[in-house]
Amino acid sequence: GSQTGSPMLDFLLGDIGSLTQSGPELGAFRQSVLSLYGQDDIRVNSRLTVTAGLRWGPYLPTIDDRGRGNYFSQAAFAAGIKTNRYDNAPPGLLFNSDPGIPYRYANDRYLDLEPRVGIAWDPTGKGDQSVRASYSIIYDSPPTYWYTNWSDNPPWGAEITVPHPAGKLNDPWAGYPGGNPFPIPSKPSRTAPFVQGSIYQNSLLDAHLPYVQQWNISYQKQLGSDWLLSATYLGNKTTHLWIGIDQNPAVYMPGSCGAQPCSTLANTNQRRVLSLINPVSGAYYASMPNTYDGGNGEYNALLLSVKHRFSRNFQILTNYTYSHCIDDGGNVGDMYGSQVQDPNNVRGDRGNCESDFRHIFNTSFVVSSPAFSQPWRQRLLSNWQLSPIINVTSGAPFTVYTGRDNSLTAVLEDRPNVVLPNSYGASGNVTKWLNPAAFAAPLGMYGNAGRNSLTGPGLFNIDMAISRSFRLPLGEASKLEVRFEAFNVTNHVNFAVPTNTMTASNFGQIVSAADPRILQLALKLHF
Repeated sequence: GSQTGSPMLDFLLGDIGSLTQSGPELGAFRQSVLSLYGQDDIRVNSRLTVTAGLRWGPYLPTIDDRGRGNYFSQAAFAAGIKTNRYDNAPPGLLFNSDPGIPYRYANDRYLDLEPRVGIAWDPTGKGDQSVRASYSIIYDSPPTYWYTNWSDNPPWGAEITVPHPAGKLNDPWAGYPGGNPFPIPSKPSRTAPFVQGSIYQNSLLDAHLPYVQQWNISYQKQLGSDWLLSATYLGNKTTHLWIGIDQNPAVYMPGSCGAQPCSTLANTNQRRVLSLINPVSGAYYASMPNTYDGGNGEYNALLLSVKHRFSRNFQILTNYTYSHCIDDGGNVGDMYGSQVQDPNNVRGDRGNCESDFRHIFNTSFVVSSPAFSQPWRQRLLSNWQLSPIINVTSGAPFTVYTGRDNSLTAVLEDRPNVVLPNSYGASGNVTKWLNPAAFAAPLGMYGNAGRNSLTGPGLFNIDMAISRSFRLPLGEASKLEVRFEAFNVTNHVNFAVPTNTMTASNFGQIVSAADPRILQLALKLHF
């Protein structure tokens, strides 16, 4: 319907909105992992024990077994330097056969050490209370999947999109430079074509690995012979968090250029950073997802716990966590595009983590029926067990997006401006969780709405199991366990977060929920 306004008429005329064709996407990643770890437990005296350890795990980067991968150098692009591998590659695009480019497209790291230390102290020597503390540094190795889009980069490019093909349905590749490029050879020749407007996943040659400094301190107190109380402070600091950003966004240009606005969706590629530096060479590059290794995150929590060990036919474990998690961006698993609204201001996306559930309460207990002396009571009432789990959690954080390229940068992570003091709608009303009038989508600028600055409804859930065991004449330890289990036993509706895209017709409304009550019956044979 983009040509005539009628989808059927467009089809009869052969007018295609866009053509996307792809070849096979073949992953062939390899990585070697080596680590050594040493630990020593030191008993300082009868009341103090110290545990110290050191882990060494060099980072040997991922390699594509088919030789795919590339590195874009802004300096080489500005100087007009080309690769020595492919004749038609644009300036700035280098490969591991070029000087200074590592074989794996990333440098090995051998000096990242991970110390750990912990103490356990009995303040009184009576054995009924303890103080425990620990600290560690833990490095993270990026997932192999992070580089999956290497197989989409030219000259291997597995997917090509042509907007409004000139040849229509009769010959959709007519007018495309070089004609139909499929099938694309799995091993490109030296004269392989490089098409304009291509997307390249880029990476850092000497990226710092993400690491977490983690610490905690806890106090435990035993009451009587069966109860244990504990209070724990948990904290961590993440450094060099990997975040995807677009290295080649379009630049918004205000005003009019002749009879047309200077910035439109039609001239996005002409306004990209590299095209503005060099219009001829820059025309080969569209979006360029790149790894940014300067992200940070923090987590702090207070954990309170009450535990009754199994005695007198019951056991209880109850805990409550109050926590706050803040970071510059979430981990998406692969580097497919920009994760931040403004690639030049990563700190502008600093906000609550996707996992920031501020309050979490859990309690579980097990109650067993006692043994009875009378045979008929023994048969009917013994060996029963009731096991409920109760969970109460505060709402999940979420972000509001405009759903359009309002900034005209082609990053497509635009957030709106918040124009009212309260973004929420009617209290507790799932059809009006957000007030649409509280948001406005500015043109040519980034919105001020924060990342994960809003929260959805909380969660309340009770799971329960009732079971009984019957001894079998198959051996001393053999028994048959009959279990009846109910998940969300109260059938409480736990709503999801609302629709968070302004262009959606149900923006601000909650349209989904977690599972309703689920019942199941199970038999388990122990032998």
